[in-house]
Amino acid sequence: MTVMISESIPHQGISAPRLLAAGLSGQVGRGLSEAVAQAVAPMRTTALVRRRVRADLARPGGVNAQVVGDITENYWALGDSDLEALGDVDAVVNLAGIVDWTASQAAMDRVNYLGAMNGLALARKLSERLGRPVPYVYVSTAYVAGTMSGYIAEDLHPPHEDRTPYELSKWFAENHLMREAAADDHPVLIVRIGGVIGGSQSHSTTRWSSLYQLVAPMSSGQLPVLPVRPGARVDILPRDVIGEGMIRLLSHGAATGFQAWRGGAIVQLCAGEYAPTMAALLALLQSKDVEGRYDPPRLITAPDRALRMAENMGLKYARWNREMGNRLFGLRYVSIDRIFERTRLMELTDGWCPATSVEDIIDIAFGLGAAAEPEVLPYLPLGRFA
Repeated sequence: MTVMISESIPHQGISAPRLLAAGLSGQVGRGLSEAVAQAVAPMRTTALVRRRVRADLARPGGVNAQVVGDITENYWALGDSDLEALGDVDAVVNLAGIVDWTASQAAMDRVNYLGAMNGLALARKLSERLGRPVPYVYVSTAYVAGTMSGYIAEDLHPPHEDRTPYELSKWFAENHLMREAAADDHPVLIVRIGGVIGGSQSHSTTRWSSLYQLVAPMSSGQLPVLPVRPGARVDILPRDVIGEGMIRLLSHGAATGFQAWRGGAIVQLCAGEYAPTMAALLALLQSKDVEGRYDPPRLITAPDRALRMAENMGLKYARWNREMGNRLFGLRYVSIDRIFERTRLMELTDGWCPATSVEDIIDIAFGLGAAAEPEVLPYLPLGRFA
């Protein structure tokens, strides 16, 4: 696993919590399964699936059981008999969400916001049944920051008029979850992630990343230039590194009685200060692409005001197909100069934080030197650089 651990912090044994998790078929869910397969101790996971049991979840490090439900329904559509069959649950984990950035606000809110609140209600109901607090983990996005630049804190962000429907759905979910957690001191952890690419060992992915699509030819031609802010960074991590971070957060929480989660806590599971600049990433891509598979666009720097005006015109008022719309939204997430703080992440993982080399990011994101082809999985939406 391409993750760097401080030499002063030993790799501690990871406990085996019993999880009820939604969204395990997505990119982050697969990363969690890959990380579990490499963990010191196994993890018992029950997957919430929609409509039917899924054969593709039966893989190494995958789930031990599946239960059919729906995150948009109250208690994720799980009745008393379902909860009885679950038995003991140590944590409810919500990895599910719509990350098709061209989806409607109503669709985004139904899954990303309502699904988040229904998950907390389920964790509270399980707490009543089991006679102990059942923590709730909600995977959000670092891009609730909208177009904020600079140093991005692990805290709730103020309202902002430039948020997209996707960012708004996650922003509302975060604010409501933190308010509810503070009301009854329930242990709730919001995990913000940035861009996600395939596994660091397998180099496989559920879908080519948005970073890849900004550089690869489009059906209607290739982008000749990429407008960015000076010093724009690309915060992106392999999915199994994110999965390891999730395991470490759960392990630390279990060892400490989830005290730091009580009343709500936010961590940013991101590359942080190790995130490369867009200019450095594209320069390295050109040097590594010896077969000439890519023709990276030219970067042009523009002031913040001009870029925001272009975003408003291009994303709010013009009509694009799904492919082009998602590519333009993807550009939004690689054009800003900012660093996502990871102080609380390190506190809640015993000093661990992820750091993946730019070379590995290039190899995984662009398939350089990788024998494995992307997995062909239908109905997986584009997003999160996933």
